[in-house]
Amino acid sequence: MASVLLPVSLLLGGLLLVPQLFGDFFAYQIGLYLIYGIAAQGIGFLWGRTGILPLGQALFFGVAAYATAHALRDVDGLAAQLGLAVLVLGGIVAVAFAIAALIFRGRSDSGPYFSLITLALVMAGEQIANTATGLTGGFNGLSGYDSLGGLDPFGNFYYLVVAAVVAVSALLLWLDRLPAVLIARAVADNEPRLQLLGFPTHVIKALAFAFSALIAALAGGLFASHQGIVTPTSIGFALSTELVILTAVGGRFHVFGPLLGAVLVGLASAELRDSFPYWEICLALAFVLVVLKAPGGLGEILGRLYHRILPRKPCKLPEPVQARVSRAGEAPAPLRFDDVELRVGVVRILNGVRFETPASGIVGVIGPNGAGKTSLLNTITGNLPPTGGRILLGDRRADGLPPHRALGLGIGRKLQVPSVFFSMSVAENLAIAMMAGRARWRDYLRPSPLGWRAPGLDAVLDTPAVPLRAELDRPVGALPQGHRQFLEFAMTTAAEPRVLLLDEPCAGLSHDETTLMTDLVRRFQADTGGLVIMIEHDMAIVEAISDKVLVLHQGRVLAFDSYDAVRADPAVQAVYAGGTK
Repeated sequence: MASVLLPVSLLLGGLLLVPQLFGDFFAYQIGLYLIYGIAAQGIGFLWGRTGILPLGQALFFGVAAYATAHALRDVDGLAAQLGLAVLVLGGIVAVAFAIAALIFRGRSDSGPYFSLITLALVMAGEQIANTATGLTGGFNGLSGYDSLGGLDPFGNFYYLVVAAVVAVSALLLWLDRLPAVLIARAVADNEPRLQLLGFPTHVIKALAFAFSALIAALAGGLFASHQGIVTPTSIGFALSTELVILTAVGGRFHVFGPLLGAVLVGLASAELRDSFPYWEICLALAFVLVVLKAPGGLGEILGRLYHRILPRKPCKLPEPVQARVSRAGEAPAPLRFDDVELRVGVVRILNGVRFETPASGIVGVIGPNGAGKTSLLNTITGNLPPTGGRILLGDRRADGLPPHRALGLGIGRKLQVPSVFFSMSVAENLAIAMMAGRARWRDYLRPSPLGWRAPGLDAVLDTPAVPLRAELDRPVGALPQGHRQFLEFAMTTAAEPRVLLLDEPCAGLSHDETTLMTDLVRRFQADTGGLVIMIEHDMAIVEAISDKVLVLHQGRVLAFDSYDAVRADPAVQAVYAGGTK
């Protein structure tokens, strides 16, 4: 809690001194820059945490500003005005969520499209503001209203702005220490992996965008009362661009970065505007310099200086506690492919695949390169929806579902190339995996889920040869390949799936590491009684670990039987010969 209260208290103390040290007019100017800074903080939250760049936040800023102006002009009584403001903010949040959910649904690569769509929306909003004179006052703007609560914009209203700045900053600092923002950061780091862990990333991104829109709208409401007039420039492309620049210069990864950028750029603009005709070029060059030399903005530079004086302490997660929700105990079920086809364009990848696994055991999947092995797993997890046939897990359809729904069926997957959250620590990766399939919405707003543990995960971490226990605070990007393989295996099994899909889990491992990995796979299957489907090229591993072997060739099932029967099959011998390490 001190990590939130201390910086917020210092911010509050500094801002309260401004009128006393520099006078009311200077405080009035700083108040305007702080309002822009609040809107930029919303952009920083969205851009810095989820990696999504909004180019149209002025739309929400401007709509709230116009709504506030109408409320102050046409509605009597502070309570009624505030009630209308709450309704407007709720409507803005709902619209923002709907826009983002629609854009992101079913896609993990929609970032550029989203940015362009928000840009188009704000340009349309500015056009409407210029032409709808009865609603907005047109080019001349909307004016003729008093400030909220009758506060003097050149006096007491500054303290209302300061209160909003402190409240928003405290909220953002608090969120940065909760699972909600950890999951948001995971979206930016590795969205496909997050989906396979059961998280609906389109909803996460939509919620983050709606929250950033709420912050922009709050700033817009303050702006209308502070300025006493709202014009189409308050909802236009130019302001949206300026807010992005303020965020980039100040630092999108730091809560205080956008505020710093807004105040410094605002003061520099005011100083240069009347004395230097090319001041905009100077600011543009400064912006380019900061972006090139410090992509994290001025906040990153100041953070480096601060941590040289006071070295950063490792970020510790809460003490491990037993996960209050377990997925263990779900009845195993067979997986059945009924004439499954997969076609991409004119290329047939799977061609009438038909087989049924046992409900429990280990099935090895082999075949030449290009046989369709990885595509087979992709159809199970929804990464490649089948174009024909059906897939059943027990009596439930498993085909045609988006990837984030796979874990809900009890299907967990480890990819061929280790797919983890590289910008995070090992402990943070494991924390995300432990929340997969367990956390409810309210759990993301309290810290304890960050320390959840399950017996299966502890069993992996406590295995002496597994290197992860001693590396919990280490960045995953610094781990060797083998350690990442074990980390992804631990993350996948932490969710306690009843069907575990493994795509070459021993790739890149040494002989001893391969032995360890196969032991972990056997132990997982024995402890859970579930089904493991493992793609593997090393025939020694296939022989040692598989209860049954599925052979694919040219998108068809060539054989599905015991290892000895498959090895003796002349059709298999004619097309495939595996190797060993």
